[in-house]
Amino acid sequence: MIWAVILLTWEGAYRVIGWKAYQFPAPSHVLDSTLDMLNIRSYFGQPLHSGWPWRPDDQPPDTRVRPPIYRSPLVVAQLVSGTRLAVGFSISILIGATLGLLMWRWRGVDEFFGPLFLGMQTLPSVCWIPMAILTFGINESGILFVLVMGSCFAIAIALRDGLRTIPPVYQKAGLMLGAGGWRLYRYVLLPASLPAMTSSLRQGFSFAWRSLMGAELIFMVWNHGLGFLLHVGREFSDISQVIAVMAMMVIVGMIVDRWVFAVLEKRVHARFGLSAGR
Repeated sequence: MIWAVILLTWEGAYRVIGWKAYQFPAPSHVLDSTLDMLNIRSYFGQPLHSGWPWRPDDQPPDTRVRPPIYRSPLVVAQLVSGTRLAVGFSISILIGATLGLLMWRWRGVDEFFGPLFLGMQTLPSVCWIPMAILTFGINESGILFVLVMGSCFAIAIALRDGLRTIPPVYQKAGLMLGAGGWRLYRYVLLPASLPAMTSSLRQGFSFAWRSLMGAELIFMVWNHGLGFLLHVGREFSDISQVIAVMAMMVIVGMIVDRWVFAVLEKRVHARFGLSAGR
């Protein structure tokens, strides 16, 4: 309700003041850009007229042949970015979880790598782009490199800190019950680490998504993701498209975080009695 009031006030201010759309677009212009990237032509940003929001009578019809929605730039970009995220984030999980476990298990490893990884975590992901270009070139491998380097350290730090919250009595109880060697890790420590693992995945996703969008914005590769659409909007001075793509990035991040990682984290925590389950 609050967001509806904000958007309506924003749109109403544009209609009353009449500022330039190329300087500060109204929500209707952003909606037009979003639909245009879905191969749907609309005129919500036009002044009110008969037949609004479709084509005014004084404008020529759009005779371009538009592909179906499933082949539109926005849908294709979502699929490309989603594929890159799945591959790169899987690699980040594998590397980050391994490093986090090593730092948790051996104090010397933590003392040596812990401060370094903390510094790496604070390094903006775009700082990895020059190295990626020089090492891998402008290709898919460079994008994945930026994604992995921008998120694996956050996963390692979060997992290490989460594993430290496991009560030492769990390990002692497992040893007393005969769970020694690999059985101690398989049946005691691994299940106890699941709450920490889910929390680290949720934090790592936010880093991975930001890293991917930054890499796609600069890497002009053949497959065009959301970052490329943001670049196109900038090149053509289309601020409506820039805001529309940014909004889509935020929406995708919120959906994945709330409907995937937040649900997974809540269920795991409820399973171990760390929070109330529904």
